Parts: sequence; structure tokens; C-alpha cells
Amino acid sequence: MATPTVIQGDVHIVGNLTGATVTPSSSTVTDASVSASAAISASKIVHQQIFNLCFTGTAVSGTYGFHIAYGAGTIVAISAASVVAAVGAATVTVDLKKGGSSVLSAVIQLDSGNTARTAEAGTISTPSYSAGNFFEIVTVATAGGGTPPTGLIISVIVRENPNP
Repeated sequence: MATPTVIQGDVHIVGNLTGATVTPSSSTVTDASVSASAAISASKIVHQQIFNLCFTGTAVSGTYGFHIAYGAGTIVAISAASVVAAVGAATVTVDLKKGGSSVLSAVIQLDSGNTARTAEAGTISTPSYSAGNFFEIVTVATAGGGTPPTGLIISVIVRENPNP
């Protein structure tokens, strides 16, 4: 590589700057530097997706597939809440599985100690995933002499690459 020419101080160019390649330093191009009208192709941007699974009525046990990954990505967050909290000893647990295996440190449990309409966050132990991974939510409702929560909502946030 040839020795680069170093210019001390600010430089202002009226017109275009061209070259075989341009390698900006890491702090040069920021979010604020990108024009709102830049029209950057979706194939060049990591996509953040929010999946909300909403259930009416009393929570029940079930397995609910909700996403097949198009590209590699990262699970950012999961949370669960209910419109009406459980009564008595009733509970519902929520697990997030990738390819049939849990990605959480522990299931999210909603019981009578939870506040209605207040999200409980899960802890993700395995955040990375690959193209083609299958995601599902598994709920286990237990009456236990009480009433499981009603109006369950589960929110999962992922950031996925646009290409497999």
C-alpha cells in the first residue's frame, strides 16, 4: 500500500469526491449522517421484528408456532402479561423455544403475585439463531384451585439479518 497523503485541519470540497474505495473511520458514519431519504435497500438492514401473541379468555396450555427465521439473528427480549391476574394458586408459565429447546434461563410465570397489565420479562440464555430455525411459545396453565389469568399477551423481539 502506498503511503497516504495526510491533510491536517478541516477540508471542504465543493462538488464530488470520488475514489476507488472509501473507508470511513468507525465514528464517521452515524445514524444522524444518513439522510431520511436515503432509501437504503431492505436487503442491507438488520430487521427488528416484534411478535405479539394475544389470547382472549382464560389462559390454557398449548404450543404455538409463530416464526421461521429467514436469516440469522438474535432474540432481544421476551415478556408476558395478562389483562386479569391469576386468582389463588393458579398459574400460567410461558416458555420460548427454538427448534423444540428452551432459550430461556427459566420460564416466565404469571400467578396471583403478578399485577394485571404489567409485563414480566424473561431472561434469554441462548439469544443467537440461524436461518430456518422454528420458534414456538409453550404455555402451561394450572388451575391449582384458583383461576388462571385471562387476556394473556406474549411479546418477543428479534433482530434478523435480511439474507439467509
